[in-house]
Amino acid sequence: MSNRKLDPMEQGMELFNRFAHSLNIVVVSEIRGSLDPSVVRRSLDLVQELHPSLKSHIIGNTNNLRFVTEGTEKIPLQTIHLDSENWNSIVERELNQRIESEKVLVKATLVKYSKGSLNHLITTIHHAIADALSGINLHKKILEFYCEILGGITPNVSPMQKLPSLKFLMDKKIGKDLENKTISKDFIDPISKPQISKLQTSNFATHLERTCKIFHKRLNLDSSIKLMARCKEEGVTVHGAICAAMMFSVAKLIHVDDQGLYFSCRSSVDMRRRIDPPISNDHLSMIVSALTSIHKLTDKTDFWELAFSVTEQIQQRLQTSEIHAGVLNYRKGAEKLLAHPEFTPFSIFVTNIGKVQIPKDYRYFSLENVNYALSTTVMGNVFGVAVSTFLEQTTFNFIFTHPLINQKTMDYLIEETIILLMDA
Repeated sequence: MSNRKLDPMEQGMELFNRFAHSLNIVVVSEIRGSLDPSVVRRSLDLVQELHPSLKSHIIGNTNNLRFVTEGTEKIPLQTIHLDSENWNSIVERELNQRIESEKVLVKATLVKYSKGSLNHLITTIHHAIADALSGINLHKKILEFYCEILGGITPNVSPMQKLPSLKFLMDKKIGKDLENKTISKDFIDPISKPQISKLQTSNFATHLERTCKIFHKRLNLDSSIKLMARCKEEGVTVHGAICAAMMFSVAKLIHVDDQGLYFSCRSSVDMRRRIDPPISNDHLSMIVSALTSIHKLTDKTDFWELAFSVTEQIQQRLQTSEIHAGVLNYRKGAEKLLAHPEFTPFSIFVTNIGKVQIPKDYRYFSLENVNYALSTTVMGNVFGVAVSTFLEQTTFNFIFTHPLINQKTMDYLIEETIILLMDA
């Protein structure tokens, strides 16, 4: 990570951060028990020693973006005291702020409340150095260091191995074959599929005039378990069911008829198990790609048939070069979107990391929930969601762009999506 040129996907993430304040990852931990800001401060210093990527910042103009280590600042920590549990507003603030990447690539906020024993630890991480899985595991490590310090132990930190970029980690032959090809056109050219149905724009706004809004919804334990069981029974993934529910919701809003509508669904893909050898979630790095599935809806489309179509298409596309091309061509796609703020590349966007495999109990406190979101303002009026499951309960962080999508429209879409999933 230290002192090297950014690869295409990393460059795209920095362009989005620099010119649209978009696509950085915000991770939120809900912690029951008192947290001391001074101990959190020490824990952040320790994770910065542990992860080489946290010792880097980005310099250079858009044609010469580089990671460098010398002069990287400490991870900034802000402590905010609130009377009520209004952490959502803090998350929205973070979703809409540019990371000062010329100084450091992550920042932290500790939210404390005047009543009760709840805290929220929020980190905002540059997407060039992290994906949601590793961002959540970063929280686990912060909490582990916190407990060691509180227990009078001086943590012994051995810096983790520096990982090269995802482009380097991918099979070299695949990279050589695809380097100069434009295969994943759904992202690179957002105007190449005019037949794709999307939400109508309420009001146009440039990238920097937009605001990312978030709506947090957590299913109860019984509903979460029933949804997973029904998906298994139907032979589909939960991800497929979520995509189907979101497409149905948009279709209801724009009035599907017997002629049918076409929708594009953008899905994030975890590449950590697709690298040889596989990469652990403990490595703070961006090991992720994405693919796009296309689906037709009519007034006769069955919910589970659509969910199966999503599941099947994703499984088929994972066997093609699309996920590799998406990595290699990412900068081109970023430049296209930044140059054409009037376009929206997909109907819906779903990032779903599945079950979060980190502990609940940390001796001095407990982790009640951990989830994440990312700003999708650069994607225009896309209907988006970030999904995670912790302690068998599924969290939906619906994300949308104001004023392109108004609150009334988003309220309708979210309600319809949850109703469809629960009725199913």
